[in-house]
Amino acid sequence: MKIAVINNNWGELRPDRAVGIAAVVRDVAVGLHARSHDVTVFSSHGSTLPGVPLVEVGTSLKARGLHVLHPDSALAQKAYIQEVLPHLVGFDVIHSHVEHVLLPFVKDISTPVVSTIHGAGFAPKEKEIFETYEDNVFVALSEGAKRALPYIHFSAVVYNGIDVGKAVFHPAPQLPGYFAWMGRFSENKGVLDAIAAVKQAGEVLSLVGFEEQGQEAYFEKVKEQADGAQIRLLDRMIGDQKYSLLGNAKAFLFPIHWEAPFGLIMVEAMACGTPVICSTLGALPEI
Repeated sequence: MKIAVINNNWGELRPDRAVGIAAVVRDVAVGLHARSHDVTVFSSHGSTLPGVPLVEVGTSLKARGLHVLHPDSALAQKAYIQEVLPHLVGFDVIHSHVEHVLLPFVKDISTPVVSTIHGAGFAPKEKEIFETYEDNVFVALSEGAKRALPYIHFSAVVYNGIDVGKAVFHPAPQLPGYFAWMGRFSENKGVLDAIAAVKQAGEVLSLVGFEEQGQEAYFEKVKEQADGAQIRLLDRMIGDQKYSLLGNAKAFLFPIHWEAPFGLIMVEAMACGTPVICSTLGALPEI
């Protein structure tokens, strides 16, 4: 099949630094290509995906200095899709990862469109778009995501996956041992809760992640807790480094504060043989 995969324009797609949705887009495209499908990825300028045809379109929100929740981001995302549209010719199916943004344009596309929904909640205007275009094909990341988004008529649930060949299994943690947390330094990820729990237990915590736009004040609170000994704030890790840190940990902590539709980092930790201690929100019990 000839398949178009549309990445969102939140940031550039770079295979060695992809996390979250970008990592899913990367693995879907690479996986389909490996199965002899003719795949073309559409992503912002500066994106790369060796071995898979990629068309660079528009400027990412990150390059514009915008966060996805910034008031100007909606117009930037719409402009991105308008630049992608002329390229969507001659495909057998289009796989969209841009949430609701493509839906108002679907009527002008003769090719079937499948939209994987990565979010867990949308603003009132965005809900109206989903309700208006309810006959489209929507895929949820989990049963938990379906419950959190009752206004979207999902056709199926398809869990996110990882390349388990990259995850090295560790039968036991590294001694003297530490707990791990990894992700975006934002309030809904519960980083300060993980820190408090580890301090109360007298354990060591390794924190790895990146600062999220709009969460600068929260990140400052995290940095105040990091002493380099019990609470270690480490540089962002990718690839083998990431899996080594996860695999050698006593457990991975994930005390989130939101109805997460999935938890890709949890799957990565468990693939390394590391148990996960998490909250019971969203899809987490399912995972």
